[in-house]
Order: sequence, then C-alpha cells, then structure tokens
Amino acid sequence: MGVNTTVVTAGDANFAWGTFLLVASMRMNGMKQPVLVGAMGWSGEMKRRVEALGGVTIKDLPLSRQCVTCQKPLLMMDDAIDTEWVCWADSDAAFVGDCTEWLCGANPDEIVIRRYDPPPADFTKENLAVWKRDIEKFCGGANAESRYTTRVNAPFIVINRKWKGFLETWNRQIQNVLPPDVEIIMKHGSPYFQTDESVLGSLLCFLPDAPKIAERYAANGSVDKSRYFAHFAYNPKPWQMWNSYSLKWHGVVRPVVDWLLENGHVKPDELPLALRKGWWPFWRALAPAAPWVWRATKLKRRLFKK
Repeated sequence: MGVNTTVVTAGDANFAWGTFLLVASMRMNGMKQPVLVGAMGWSGEMKRRVEALGGVTIKDLPLSRQCVTCQKPLLMMDDAIDTEWVCWADSDAAFVGDCTEWLCGANPDEIVIRRYDPPPADFTKENLAVWKRDIEKFCGGANAESRYTTRVNAPFIVINRKWKGFLETWNRQIQNVLPPDVEIIMKHGSPYFQTDESVLGSLLCFLPDAPKIAERYAANGSVDKSRYFAHFAYNPKPWQMWNSYSLKWHGVVRPVVDWLLENGHVKPDELPLALRKGWWPFWRALAPAAPWVWRATKLKRRLFKK
C-alpha cells in the first residue's frame, strides 16, 4: 500500500515522551508515513530523539495558555503536508501492528472518526441547542436538526485534504466559542466540555456543508484485533505513572520501549522511571493510588509555580 497519508500529532513538554512512543510504535510496525509534530516547549534533546526515528518534521508551537489539542485543525491543514490524506493521532497513544490501512479513508467525501455508542451524558438537548445557535451565529447557518444522535471521539481522525476549508472553519470556531486559556476539558455540563472535540462534533452535527462521518471505523480493532490504535486516555500517562486503567496497555508500551532500547534510540538510564523495566512491580502496586498521587503533584506544581 502506498504512503499517501501524513500523521499529525502534538503535545507540550509533558507529552514529548508520549509522542516519542507514538512515532516509535509506527516505525517498529513498519509504518513509513511522514509525521508532523507540533511541539510546545520541548527540549532540543527530545526533538532530536523524535526526529531520529525518521520522516519526522517538528513544528515549534508558540507557548500558549490554551491547550495544545486546540491546535489540531491548524496542524492538520499545515502547508508542509503534501499527501492526499491527513491522520490526526493523539500523542498519548500507540499503534499496534501495521495500521497503514486505517490511515486513509475509503471515500474522500467522508471523515473517519469514532462515534460514541451510547451517547455520552453531555449530549443533551440543551447543549445541542447551544451548538446550533453558535453554528448559526458564526458560520452563517445551521441544519434545523442534528445529523447524528451522538457525538464524536477525536483522538484519531482521518480526513482528505480536500476538506482544508472545513478544517479552517473548525479552527475559527474553536477561537469563537472556547476561552483563550482553556485546558483539555471544561466544566462538566458545558456545551464544549471536551473542547476541540466538542467543537468538531458541533460542526459535524449542524454545519450544512460538513463532511459525512464514515460508517466504518476500524482503528479501534473492531475489524482486525491485531491492528489498532491504542489510546491511553486517562491521567497519569504511562510514561509518567501507571494507573489502574493504563495497566492494560503495558503489553503495548513495553515492546515499543524495548524496540527503542534495542535500536539505540534511547539508553536505559534516559528512560522515565515509569518506563524502566526494573520499576514495573513498584508502579503496578501503586497503580490504584496513581490518580490521587497525580492530582496532588499537579496541585503542588500549581501552588508553588514561579
């Protein structure tokens, strides 16, 4: 299969190791697609490590109070991309097996993205009314009713480059309806609880000329359990600390770390403690308490930051 997709991802310094693992999982599985990485506040060493995996372009992002994920559409429409398709992949994830087949769509008129089933709790009539109102206000008109009975989950997106105008609309709408200092999520009950993901969902539901969502979504292993996109989702992340949810991904992450070591991309003493083999029993035992430890660590940083 030809290489006709660019994989795009991004992260601040806290997600540099996640990006390293993501791109390494591609190269380990023979996936040769070019990768565009939006990097905010990365060290020169981490940039060099990721670039050394081959076929990687680092795009430095200006420091911003807005979460990096809100720059998804900007990066996906970057002029450096010259492939027919673009695939967004969150940097807290890894590819299992050769997922090349899932990196482009069957129909250029469709966007490949997962739909929640059943609909999440925030997919309410009240929130849909806000989405419709904002589409009418900022986009010049909205569908009378939502196209879909649920919203989308956006850690993995595939779209044809013909939809650059739609990506521009998504980016503008992010600026229109989200605060400039928004974090990854907003208050529960907010119409835009999942920030950039919620904005994308509002466009797919109500924007008249939005791409149709593809019926087939195979990147979650529903078609082939040996090839899928593993999204780590909850905090803390595996390179930071293992939690009860992420323990199931140890068998995905460990081979990638071993591949990096065997191929000289990193030395054992350069690994974060959570990725060092000898520390695994400790982190596994600590996993149930990890979310609380992580919250306390974040609170301490917030209280004592300069």
